[in-house]
Amino acid sequence: MAQVRQAKRSWINLWFIDPLVGLVVGLVVLILWLLPLPVARYLGAGIGSLAGLVSRRRNQIALKNMSVGLPELSVAEHKKIVKKMWQHFGMLFADVAHGKRVLKESTPVNIQMLRDAQKQGKGGFVCSAHFGNWELDVAKLVGPEFHLDPVYRKANNPWLNKLMFERRTGVKIPKGSLGARMMLECLGRGDFIAILCDQKLREGMEVPFFGKPAMTATGMVAIAIKKDIPIFLVKSLRNPDKTFTFSVEQKVEIPKGLEYQETLKSVMTTINNIYWEWIRKNPEQYLWLHRRFDKSFYLTDNDKKG
Repeated sequence: MAQVRQAKRSWINLWFIDPLVGLVVGLVVLILWLLPLPVARYLGAGIGSLAGLVSRRRNQIALKNMSVGLPELSVAEHKKIVKKMWQHFGMLFADVAHGKRVLKESTPVNIQMLRDAQKQGKGGFVCSAHFGNWELDVAKLVGPEFHLDPVYRKANNPWLNKLMFERRTGVKIPKGSLGARMMLECLGRGDFIAILCDQKLREGMEVPFFGKPAMTATGMVAIAIKKDIPIFLVKSLRNPDKTFTFSVEQKVEIPKGLEYQETLKSVMTTINNIYWEWIRKNPEQYLWLHRRFDKSFYLTDNDKKG
């Protein structure tokens, strides 16, 4: 698992833009915390809508992704989903600000699967995507019953990193070669590892995502095969009443009788296809804004002319 590259920051970013952005985000979270949760969510949805209006390039990426992930829908329908997506993730700011109440109101499903794995003392991977409220996936399992350690990539903005990541409990595992060694140590103690594995990785393997080849991280599967560690897929889905259902969806089976590389690809294809099922049912709850495929896929006509 190669070290993830982190963007270099100019002195303007480090001394002016980053602190300003951190201050603004911190104030927004504080204001949302001071408001009743329903009002905070309404305001958060408005903030999300505003962010969508000024994020033209990101919207283009989302629409390109939807052309592959939801090909049966029209461009007009894709645009409606993008608007709802921004509202959903705007509301997540309110959910973060009111974390304890959101956690208390969420409904757990199929937790027994993790309890059974814990009894075996080998720990496991708790795997999800940028879907619903993935922060809840971590928070719901952190406590006296489970030891959960999240894998994360540091935000380029150190102020946002302190606000959003360093407050997490558990062993914080960075992505990259160091993180791989830390994973093995944590799994050796019987901990669970929380990991999001729906993003592009330059050093990964080409695996279908939405049926289209996409570079995909396979380090988790490699460890699972070598150490006989179970992989569980979990999701937190926002319900119509704005609460969440946290569910352990299933244990991913490791196929037998395949070559090693074929096994890696088979397992990650299974996981990606399950993500696709989740996303197709509730597309507005997926973060469509990442460049999941090759860079050339996202080039506009103007980019190609240039």
